[in-house]
Amino acid sequence: MHYEFEHDVERIFASLSDPQFLVDRCLELGELEAGCEIAQEGERIEISLARKVKRDLPRFLARILDPVQTMLMTECWQPDGEGGWSGDYTVEVEGHPVTITANFELYPTDDGCCYSIEHQAKAKIPLISGKVEKYVLGQATEGCTAELDYLREHLE
Repeated sequence: MHYEFEHDVERIFASLSDPQFLVDRCLELGELEAGCEIAQEGERIEISLARKVKRDLPRFLARILDPVQTMLMTECWQPDGEGGWSGDYTVEVEGHPVTITANFELYPTDDGCCYSIEHQAKAKIPLISGKVEKYVLGQATEGCTAELDYLREHLE
């Protein structure tokens, strides 16, 4: 997915790497709990975000997954050498055999900047892994869009 902003890279990145903004965003979007820590080593920035969420699960998942889940995300950013940032993240759903990974970029455009991200999902649940992965990818895309919409509104 690609999300365009009318703001420059520095302004968007400042929010995406602000622990208080990230926690506030999670809570405003209806998550039950959130905590964030930031570590920096040289130009590399690592964000650890723990989130407790409640999901309305489809019937095929409601029998095997708890609707209240703790998600542990580790996100790493580094400058791309061209005025932007790039990175990746991993989200593990605590106590469940589901992992979400993504690669992303934040780069300047003529009108501001663009955040580009590609999600992958892996589920280790016999017989229904593919169905679970498809559902998780849909949730990841929907959640990412809501987070970026929130960021846009926050900056206006």
